[in-house]
Amino acid sequence: MIRTSFVEGAGGVRLAVSESGPASGAPSVLFVHGFAQSRQSWSRVLQGGLSRNHRLVALDLRGHGDSDKPEGEAPYVDGANFAGDLAAVIRQLGLERPVVVAWSYGGVVVGDYLRHHGDEALGGLFLVAASLKTGKPARALFGPGMMSNARGLLSEDADIYAAAARAFVEACPARSFPPALVDASVQLMQRVPVNVRRALLSRAEDYSAELERCRRPVVTLHGELDQVVLPAMSSDVVLASVRQGQSAWLAGVGHAPFIEATADFEAVLETFVVAARG
Repeated sequence: MIRTSFVEGAGGVRLAVSESGPASGAPSVLFVHGFAQSRQSWSRVLQGGLSRNHRLVALDLRGHGDSDKPEGEAPYVDGANFAGDLAAVIRQLGLERPVVVAWSYGGVVVGDYLRHHGDEALGGLFLVAASLKTGKPARALFGPGMMSNARGLLSEDADIYAAAARAFVEACPARSFPPALVDASVQLMQRVPVNVRRALLSRAEDYSAELERCRRPVVTLHGELDQVVLPAMSSDVVLASVRQGQSAWLAGVGHAPFIEATADFEAVLETFVVAARG
């Protein structure tokens, strides 16, 4: 059963949170979604077998889903806000050394957290096609699923944005998503205002230094056919920086392995959570 609540993030921004599994006494896993997505991205995992023995928590980032959507770009450009949001979720929900699972743009949020709060409160990082380098210097690390749709994703024209959102969602899997899933994902993306989208994609960040300082175990999981965030992001940025890094590569899988290969995703994650607890 999924439980829904709200947490007060940085600057009083209200953040929507979904939970499943034991409310206490179990290993905690905190899921961070990607650009213009929501906590609904993790629905299959939150309702799956991991919830039997793990406390699973997924949040809507500020500006997304059911969380507050402050006006302007400043609340989204300053990484201290995202770092504060993540810290607030961990603190207010009493998550003890959670493994943080960051997908796609969620890597930026994790990078912000490491930059402002360090890794002391974390159990480990599970980076799923996660962007730890963004902006013009990182263009070669992104595939056509992102680059071909970027202009439309920044548009204030509702029809142009809807078309770009659909093309983006359809580019995520190596094989096609069911039409109902595509439609639902596009509808969720349409809830993200243009000020949020423009702010997020305006950021140029490199979290290599934060990864180098990280003392917690790190695993990267990447679909070999990812055409949104290219596998080089994991191999050339993350694994080249971390001290305790391991990788998992999924053949025949694109940008959403937790949907495309749920069982494989859950198996790798569960193994990592057990190992991270020592």
